[in-house]
This record gives sequence, C-alpha cells and structure tokens, in this order.
Amino acid sequence: MLLIAAGHFFLFCNVFRIIRRREFIWAGLFILNIGLWLWFGELTWLRILACQLPVTAVLIFADMRAPGYHGIFANRLNPKLNDYLEGRI
Repeated sequence: MLLIAAGHFFLFCNVFRIIRRREFIWAGLFILNIGLWLWFGELTWLRILACQLPVTAVLIFADMRAPGYHGIFANRLNPKLNDYLEGRI
C-alpha cells in the first residue's frame, strides 16, 4: 500500500502536478478503498488497484482540462499556460 501511495504522490506532484484538492480527494478515497477491503476481509493489491486506478485517471484527466494545468505536456494541452505562468489566472 505504501508503494501505491508513494507512486501516486510522485505522479501527482512531479509529473502531472495536479492541484492539492484533488490530491486530498485521491488520498481520502484511497483510505476508504483500503478500509472497505479490510472490512470485507479481501484486501489484495489487485482489488485496491482495480478500484483506485480509475479514480487516478479521472482526477488526472480533470486536472489536465483545467486552465491552470502545468504538468507534463502542458504546452500542448493547455492553451492558457502562459496566462497561468504569468499570474493572470
């Protein structure tokens, strides 16, 4: 579980650079995901990843569509990148 959290932290902070609110949403859902699998007594890597990876994809996609996106490929995906970098957004 620590490896999953550390890997996502690296992706969120260094590659996609998503906003903090979405990081907290991911973390809350990750804790809920693990808690539910523990409660059912079925905690496995595969189940955790099967539930968490779609959440990750949705949050990254949502952030890439935002005007303040400044992660990987931002110069291609965000037409308002210069406005964001110059503080106008």
